[in-house]
Amino acid sequence: MLKSYDPEKAFGLTHIVENTYMFDNGKIIVRTPIESECAGADLLSTCVDDSDWVGDLDGFGEYESIKLEGIKRLEYDDDLDELEVYLSNGKIWYIAGDDISDYLIKVEIVKIGKGDI
Repeated sequence: MLKSYDPEKAFGLTHIVENTYMFDNGKIIVRTPIESECAGADLLSTCVDDSDWVGDLDGFGEYESIKLEGIKRLEYDDDLDELEVYLSNGKIWYIAGDDISDYLIKVEIVKIGKGDI
């Protein structure tokens, strides 16, 4: 979590952003580095529209930049463009790729720096 934020100084730096998606009582937290010439709300608005992370799922239950809470595993069907969310309580949610942003409940800048941070 950031203690302070100055968009003038943060302009053009790499922002690490966490997007939290909620499905019933399960959460998916996706951490993404964003290199952009914008800051603050302009940068965060691009995160709301961007749900390309589902295509990065490796099919083996290992997620480099994705944290699961209350979820056993995720599967993505590229042919159907559908995310299958297997909750710890046994429920399964089927989400169309275009609808992922409907489940976005939080977008937060958690770190700022130069290069790979």
